[in-house]
Amino acid sequence: MTRYEFIFSNKLSHRLSRHLVFWLIFVLHTYLFRYYVADLKYLSYTSFYFIRMQNLLLFLPVSVFYAYFAIYYLLPAFILKDRYRQLILVVLVLAVLLVLLSYLITTFFNVRFAFDLPLNRSSTVRQMDFTFSNGLVYPLTVSGFAMGIKMSKNFYLQQKENELLAKQKINAEVLLLKSQVHPRFLFHSLNSIYNEMQKGSEDSPVMLLKLSDLLSYILYESDDKVPLEKELSLLQNYIDLEQMGWGDRLSFTLRNETDNSVKFIAPLILLPVAEYIFEEAGKRNNGQLFLILDIFITEKVCRFFFTIGGDARPGNSSCKENLQLLQVQKRLEVLYPGKHHYAEEISKDAITISLSVEPEMN
Repeated sequence: MTRYEFIFSNKLSHRLSRHLVFWLIFVLHTYLFRYYVADLKYLSYTSFYFIRMQNLLLFLPVSVFYAYFAIYYLLPAFILKDRYRQLILVVLVLAVLLVLLSYLITTFFNVRFAFDLPLNRSSTVRQMDFTFSNGLVYPLTVSGFAMGIKMSKNFYLQQKENELLAKQKINAEVLLLKSQVHPRFLFHSLNSIYNEMQKGSEDSPVMLLKLSDLLSYILYESDDKVPLEKELSLLQNYIDLEQMGWGDRLSFTLRNETDNSVKFIAPLILLPVAEYIFEEAGKRNNGQLFLILDIFITEKVCRFFFTIGGDARPGNSSCKENLQLLQVQKRLEVLYPGKHHYAEEISKDAITISLSVEPEMN
């Protein structure tokens, strides 16, 4: 049995085990550590321990009933539904009933405190003390701990379920992204390759092979974490295909500072950003444009900066309205919680998108 199974499994044997451990801890704590000051002088009496065990066994069912009533009825019926007024009323009625039950137990069994050796306290004082300690204080305390544990487990499981649903949604969006290869890119690439073939260019077979590799990667090879080197290689292929149709109108600069270690990142995070950048370039095609891609790879972080700018006026679209960029941001939040950075900077002459992630090592 693993620790996770012991805490969270609904298997009967695991549930019984953790409940037994909970009550064993409660019994040991009550028996060994819950002393009155007056008890201490009787630690050498053998009867002291028998009396404590007798009292504990007599009142344990009261605490057990209160704990399970709280977690299986009060918690789902009142606390989780914010019905606090009704909860207070039920607790008050139940407290009165349990106090009466405890009083009947002390009367029927003539319960004694351990330090009633010899008997030197009145029966009324003895009964009141035991009645409220064992019929109210202990049950409220143990039920509070039980509900706290139950609520903590429910919160943890709900968080895990939310994370799983978010990842499933992201996976569905990735599948959708694969099935919706942007028609602008395909038309632009195929048209550029066709023009190069018409001219008899020796680069056209190479470009056709790059397009084939890129489509194969998008559709079939990007299911899980992929080597960073593979993602960067396909990103370079994509840029080469896009740049082929621009000619001298677009200058491209790549600054790449990487180390030699093998790293893995989530697929299809960089390509949508590059596609957006070229879409913006298409809206600025009346002047000379420049595209700069800065890549900085260290042992702990990968940083990417995409910048498009030039002489022409910027387009009217906003980064915040682009569906592909929004999907990239959501995927980063789910796949790299607290381990990523995404920023957009828009000026009169340029748009810069920067993102960074902490990669997984081999």
